[in-house]
Amino acid sequence: MVREIFNPTSFSYKPLPPTEDQLRNIFKKYDTNNDNKLSREELKKAFDYLGSLIPGFRADRALHHADANKDGYVNEREMDELVKYAVRVGFTVK
Repeated sequence: MVREIFNPTSFSYKPLPPTEDQLRNIFKKYDTNNDNKLSREELKKAFDYLGSLIPGFRADRALHHADANKDGYVNEREMDELVKYAVRVGFTVK
């Protein structure tokens, strides 16, 4: 049996994914024009920040899932559905 010694230089740190509340705050942060709704471009930037490999696709799918009134934006009332979508595709801790 070989005893391994902890080597802090070989330790790889992987941050925890955001919680649902943190996700909600991240999405709100990307409402760059402060109109209380998220456009496709704002969603794309938010998903890029979250590490999506294809943020444009994620933004399109998020709009499809969360935009209940089909106006092309995710507003405050639709935010819960956006967060649920992000959780379902793996952007948060369950």
